[in-house]
Amino acid sequence: MSFAPNLFLSNIKAKDGLARPARFEILLPIPTYIGEYVSNSVIEKILNLPNSTFTDLTETFNRAIGGDGFNKRQFSLSSANPAISRYLALQCESTELPGKTLQTADVKIYGPTFKVPYQTQYSDITFSFICTNDFYERKLFDQWLECIMPSDTNNLRFPKGEKSRYLTDIKIIQYDDSIKQIYASVLNDAFPIGVASQPLAWSEEGFHRVSVQFAYQRYVPVFEGTYDLGAAAAALFGTVGSKLFSFASVA
Repeated sequence: MSFAPNLFLSNIKAKDGLARPARFEILLPIPTYIGEYVSNSVIEKILNLPNSTFTDLTETFNRAIGGDGFNKRQFSLSSANPAISRYLALQCESTELPGKTLQTADVKIYGPTFKVPYQTQYSDITFSFICTNDFYERKLFDQWLECIMPSDTNNLRFPKGEKSRYLTDIKIIQYDDSIKQIYASVLNDAFPIGVASQPLAWSEEGFHRVSVQFAYQRYVPVFEGTYDLGAAAAALFGTVGSKLFSFASVA
């Protein structure tokens, strides 16, 4: 069937190419309760202004083209520390789009058995972050786990209390090559359940990564697409150019 490759290629071209797993971003707001135990470093305080400016600019652009109403601005406003959330997004080296399974039971009425769904099960998800020299990534998630269940009392905190809410909504975004959101998953009421060990060795010349496993109540798919103006400017002009672009746009 010699026409099959041509048909495949024409179909891919009609769909604007293939989706790339490297075109992703996460939005991980830090709950206010957790943020009380985490402080900004000096560099984070300095860089928080341009990050916030870019977020405002992206929101304005998405509103103009008709966004999905669930954008970065809402996440950053719900976060106790928008700067840390932004850096976590930049340092998240790998993750996955969440999976969902229907639990079934075998039923027999007459004749052969058949399966009937009775419950939805969501798989846990893992985020891998590159660590900086001040190790704030590991400290943050260690403190988050400590806030959920303090090691000195082993008393589990109530997750939805006004002063002890440790849950957050995480958004995982898949972009196309033009940095348009083509799909996203919002993890409702997510919280860390484990921090992986980090090996140490004198022979290792690489850098640290920390893997954190999250559980969540459910995920909600988002199909409407928006453009990430900040990422687009960074891709075109580089990091320095994107910051200058943000200030020039606001001015």
